[in-house]
Amino acid sequence: MATNQPQKFSPYVLRQLCILSICRFAEPIAMTSIFPYLYYMIKSFGVPASDISYYAGITASSFSFSQFLTGIFWGRISDITGRKPVILVGLFGTMLTLLLFGFSTQLWMAICARSLSGLVNGNVGILRTVVAELVPERSLQPRAFSIMPLVWNVASVVGPMIGGALADPLKNHPEWFKGAEPAFFVKFPFALPSIVASLFFLIGLPIGFLFLDETLAEKKDRRDVGRNLGKKITRCIQGRKEHYKKIRDENSSLLPETPSEEGANVSVKAEPPKLKTTPPVTAALTFQSTMNLIYYTLLAMHSVTFDQLIPVFLSYPVQDPSEHRLPFKFAGGFGMSSAKVGTIFSTYGIFSMLLQFFFFPPMANRLGTLKCLRIVSLISPIAYFAVPFLVILPQNFQRPALYMIMSMKSLSGVFAFPCSTILLTNSSPSLRVLGTLNGIAVAVSAMGRALGPTLGGIVFSHGQKTGYLILPWWILSTLAMFSFLPTLVMVDKGMEENKNEEAAEDMVEALLAEPVPITVASSTYGSMEVAPCDVDSSNSSAVSKLPSRNISKE
Repeated sequence: MATNQPQKFSPYVLRQLCILSICRFAEPIAMTSIFPYLYYMIKSFGVPASDISYYAGITASSFSFSQFLTGIFWGRISDITGRKPVILVGLFGTMLTLLLFGFSTQLWMAICARSLSGLVNGNVGILRTVVAELVPERSLQPRAFSIMPLVWNVASVVGPMIGGALADPLKNHPEWFKGAEPAFFVKFPFALPSIVASLFFLIGLPIGFLFLDETLAEKKDRRDVGRNLGKKITRCIQGRKEHYKKIRDENSSLLPETPSEEGANVSVKAEPPKLKTTPPVTAALTFQSTMNLIYYTLLAMHSVTFDQLIPVFLSYPVQDPSEHRLPFKFAGGFGMSSAKVGTIFSTYGIFSMLLQFFFFPPMANRLGTLKCLRIVSLISPIAYFAVPFLVILPQNFQRPALYMIMSMKSLSGVFAFPCSTILLTNSSPSLRVLGTLNGIAVAVSAMGRALGPTLGGIVFSHGQKTGYLILPWWILSTLAMFSFLPTLVMVDKGMEENKNEEAAEDMVEALLAEPVPITVASSTYGSMEVAPCDVDSSNSSAVSKLPSRNISKE
């Protein structure tokens, strides 16, 4: 008899999600640590002040443009070779390119380092795929899919702190040094934040290598040297004597423990039939998945553009109020230091983290994923529209108004990204193309993240030169409003439903592909075994209460 007890993560799934979070933690630190000092880094390359925002957009978007080129490739590779190898390659590549960025002494070096980082990393989509394979249940999806954004928000607190506090230590912390200035920091003033941020990869990489399990069904039984070593280390630490004990749920995701009310309890093998091949890329593109991809691309475009422009806006010199021609012609910024920008972004991250952990899962479960997405999609346009007017407010109102606008943006992003991820995952027509679909999502959203900061930087520079600061922010507001439209035709189909349908299809194909024994019930003699028979789809109804003989197509 079915129970109404709420489902919970199994211990195995919980462990794997924790390991996945540790692996993920270093990447957003690497990304967000550059925000506070990017303006000053580009300025140190000798770029004129009026062009800094333009080149800041180019530098930031080079990462996303490279991801656009390789996103589908990494998603496809993960569907063929497995999720774990692709994740580890992405982590290692990001660590190396982060160090290259920190040691850049010219603008072209910084842009190349960011481009290489995008080429070697497709982990955003792969991590979502792993979460979907670990947790297919709809009731658990809001909690599961909020974990990676929560990790991002926690890291977005740490990253700006590292970047803001450690960038250009000779200028920002002269008290640290006595006597002659160290030649290392004279030549590489922005290397220290990258060195410190890269240390987090030295934690995530070995943890992933030793303890992360493969979730791609076809590769679960493959020999994993790292995982075997990790099990030995675990046994040594725990002092176990049973070296070959097998835990039943080590290679299974969370499944209901009770049969359905109808009494149907069909056992499906974890591995699909060997005759299955990876479907083509086009199989991932249905109407619903395409609408979700369009929304996700526009969301990434306007959200990342805001995140790239706001630190430049905060660092930009203050314009003399006498030059303002209200209500629309005014420019300038806040003139903040990198340390102050880092503090604001850390506060922004803390607020996002609290929203992600305490408010998103219950609200998504109560209102539904799609309804939540539609509501929060209308908040960002309002926030973007109001941003430029911050500089004309009285000084004692500027900081509270800034935090209010960033809180609105945080609320929108915290809800929109996981909601979009859940809907995109559930729109996949098959688990076999889920990695490919998430790879496509990474690629197309990367193009949005590349075009957004680039065009935003150009328009921002033009707005500052002409005195119309409203120009970039109002264009961004219009784009955010336009992104709301695809949500009107979206539907929410649970991943568990997709998985059950696919399991049924696999079972039918397996039955049609090989001889199977059939048990025939007899009221007089009990049940008896019928010889294996070849079942043909055109004559499957012929299998009934027959004497023991070979059944073939008549």
